[in-house]
Parts: sequence; structure tokens; C-alpha cells
Amino acid sequence: MNSILSDITNKLATHNCVLATVISSTGSTPRSSGAHMLICPEGEFYGTIGGGLVEAKVQETGARFLPGKTGAAALHFYELDNTKAGALGMSCGGSLTVLLERLTPDHYTEFVQLKNDVLKGNASSREAYYVQNSDIWTRITADQLADAKYADALNSIRASKEAATSDTGPLLLNEHSLQYFSETYHPTATVIIAGAGHVAKPTAEIAHIAGFSVIVLDDRDDFANTKRFPNAHVMVVDSLDDILSDITVHKDCYVVIVTRGHEHDKTVLQQILTTPAKYIGMIGSKSKRDGLYERLREEGVTDEAIARCHCPIGLPLGGRTPEEIAVSIIAEIVQTKAQG
Repeated sequence: MNSILSDITNKLATHNCVLATVISSTGSTPRSSGAHMLICPEGEFYGTIGGGLVEAKVQETGARFLPGKTGAAALHFYELDNTKAGALGMSCGGSLTVLLERLTPDHYTEFVQLKNDVLKGNASSREAYYVQNSDIWTRITADQLADAKYADALNSIRASKEAATSDTGPLLLNEHSLQYFSETYHPTATVIIAGAGHVAKPTAEIAHIAGFSVIVLDDRDDFANTKRFPNAHVMVVDSLDDILSDITVHKDCYVVIVTRGHEHDKTVLQQILTTPAKYIGMIGSKSKRDGLYERLREEGVTDEAIARCHCPIGLPLGGRTPEEIAVSIIAEIVQTKAQG
């Protein structure tokens, strides 16, 4: 799942947030188009648009923009020569265009839906329309947009949208005082951990630190809970026999099978082998693996499918503790990801 969507849904239900999005950049600015930072009350912020004094200035501006009962936006430009770049945390000169959007709890449901769509492995888009009033843009609703005075602007925006060649970055259009913003959120590299036991816990944490989205699933709520996995999307399933009804495994998923027993491992592996997951790993010894593989063959699973599974899981680092095993697992996943 896209991490900024998780940050937004964790914070937006009860108070305003300001979402900073890099619209464009030139030169050697630290972050490119589409980078995000979420600015929340009491000095909290999540994500980054590049660090340094530029980010500090955006945080300061965003904090002042937080109060308000309705959605609003403002566009800010940062243009630096080489001297100013060093002071502002940029390695060389360049420019950065940042859109600040005030989000209110009224927008919470919209972002929950976006997050759930991405979690299922689907690309999902949002769009917003603003009326420009001096430097501040006021967000308008679909009902307001139906006013005939916006017809020409909407036609121009539709034509520009159709001419756009890519949905990989944010799109900002200005037509007749009407501002249009859209962005597509794509599924990110996701580590799915089947089983919420002693190996799963450090594996989830290290995967999060390494920049992966993390899903942990188990049928035991005393193991699968946010207290044990604060940085993962935790799912308590009715049974491990049909996990694919609860999750979508896409081509950028890395599946770690560490359930509480061989039978559950076999059940999960047999399901995951039918998916396009980029990596499948299962904990266990070679003798356990060989016996389990033979049973799969007897049930019609091909050798080609079985060969997709990494077992024993992880790079052979010699680790023995859950934390050391977790390091070897994520190391192997990072290696697989880097190899494409």
C-alpha cells in the first residue's frame, strides 16, 4: 500500500492535515515529482520532500495553512541558485514547485477508499477542483462544479487530461480560474507475512524500515494485532485455508510464510503459488521442505511452480535468533527486488 495514504488515514479522521506534493522539480533537487509530506497538528509530519531548509519552510507554511473548515490549496515555488541551494539542503541549484492541500475530516472516506484500492493491488486515482482566489484556492464540490459557468473550463481540462501521456506523476491544470489536480497512487512493493509469530515480528519491522509496505495476517488475534505490529496492516483472517479471499497478491508482492505449523505452511504455499508474487519464501529445514514438496506434487502442483519457493528462507547468513533470521529474510527480498 502507498505509505502516504496510510499516514493520511491514520490522522485525518479527527483533524485537519496538510498534504504537500511536489508537482515539478528541475536541477538537482533532492526529490522529484510526486514526493509527499503530510503536515499535522502539534508539529507532527510524515514523509519527506527532500529534507533541509526547504522542507522546514514547507512544514512552517503548512502548519499555518492547517486551520480552516473547508478544503483549500496553495501553490509554492522555490527557486535557488547554487549558493542558496547549499543553505536550503539542495546539493545544487534548481527549482521546486509544491502544492499544499488542506484536507479536512470530510475527505477521510475518500482516502480510506484510495488506500483500500491500492491495498488490493490496484492503481487508484483522486482528483480535486479548486477555484483560485488570490493565492489561496478554495476546493469546490461536484454539485458546485455543475454550475454552467464552469462548462468551458471543464471542457478544456478534459481535453488536457486526454492529452496527458502518463499517470505516473501528479497533474495540475489551470483553466479560466479553475484549478484541477489529480494523482494516481500505485501499489508499492509489499511484504506479505503469513503467520504472526516470533519470526514475523522482527521481519515486519525490518521490512518497514527497508521501505516496504507490510501486511501481516494470521487467524489468531492475540498474535495478529497492531500492538505487536505497529507499522503493518494487520489482518485477522477466519482461516489460513482461503487467504486469497482476503488479500490481493500482485506482481510486486514478496510473500513470507512463517505460520505456526507445517500444515498451515503447506496450505498457504499452495495458494500463493497460484499468484504472480515476485518472491515466495517459506521457513523450515530442507527435510521439512522435501516432504512438503512431495505432497504438493502428489496433489498436482508442478515442479515449475514449486521451484518459485525459497526454502529454507533467507540468505545463508548463519543467524539463529528471530531477529537474525528476519535480517536474512529481508536481505533475500531486497536482493530479489534489486535483480528485477
